[in-house]
Amino acid sequence: MSRSRKSRAAGSSSVPFLVLDENRLAWTAVDSVCRDVDAEALQLEAALIYGPSGCGKSHLCDLLVNAHKDAVKIVPSSDFVEQVTRNYKVANTFDPVSEYSPLKLLILEDVQHLCRHPSAQRIFATLMDELRRTETSVVCTSNQPPAELKGLIPRLANRFRGGLCVAVRIPGPVSRVKLLSHFCSHLQIAVPLPIIRLFANELSVSPRELLGLLLRFDALATQQKTMPDARLARAFLTQEIAPSGVEIDDIAKAVARQFGVRLADMRSQARDHAVAVPRQCAMFLSRDLTGEHYARIGEYFGGRSHSTVLHACNRIRQQLENDAGLRQQLKRAQQMLRTV
Repeated sequence: MSRSRKSRAAGSSSVPFLVLDENRLAWTAVDSVCRDVDAEALQLEAALIYGPSGCGKSHLCDLLVNAHKDAVKIVPSSDFVEQVTRNYKVANTFDPVSEYSPLKLLILEDVQHLCRHPSAQRIFATLMDELRRTETSVVCTSNQPPAELKGLIPRLANRFRGGLCVAVRIPGPVSRVKLLSHFCSHLQIAVPLPIIRLFANELSVSPRELLGLLLRFDALATQQKTMPDARLARAFLTQEIAPSGVEIDDIAKAVARQFGVRLADMRSQARDHAVAVPRQCAMFLSRDLTGEHYARIGEYFGGRSHSTVLHACNRIRQQLENDAGLRQQLKRAQQMLRTV
């Protein structure tokens, strides 16, 4: 272990982007923009890259910045909203067309932050029209596709739908093996392949979270002055994903009370929405709080398969990023269990 965790973390942003099945289409779209410096081939309304946090959207934007050098600008949506808001207070202080039209490429990150600001959305839609006339390409990022962005005005939603919308997804087990091996290679972290496979099977998380877990595991091995073996890996996983002593049954009962459904219905084959969402939440918390295998959780909830539980966990994890109401319900369920 030739480098400290601190130095590796500092250098982790330099790890080359790894093309996987879950991000291949987005990478292909970005690569086409990188190669087309004159931006003649990408005269679309916009290119929108969407997906959960930590799945590589910012890394893809960095590739665009490196390709276009001084002719590109990244603007967080929150900054754009602030510029528009300030313009209303002090007239004629923000002219987006004159500011951004000299560029070859404008990148607007986290479009979802515009959803509560219709005035900023209208100005951005107008800006997109003007930039298209000056052959300035526009690439945006979002945590959801346009159809699921609540509060997006029709005019702006149509711009996105008329352009190129590509998704990046949470990597599956095969891709997680590739990612972990990729991180180990570029950060000079010595982790045996069996442990990489163990982590890939047990940790259904984003690439960014996967990197953080790998760095923490490496730091643990360094702290204990031992080689990373199966014993240490399983102890680490227990610490990371099984912090509480509650059982699946306890979690299911707390979620059922919180959502006002019967435990028997959650464990049945019922598929209606009123039961399916609480069941998925209970599966997610069961995995998060007990570290049980997906198959064991599925067995409790009516004999469902490993893949069904994995899908439920990924779905709830994505919804929690944007649904404050759902986050609050799960927090109250956890409080019932006295885990927070």
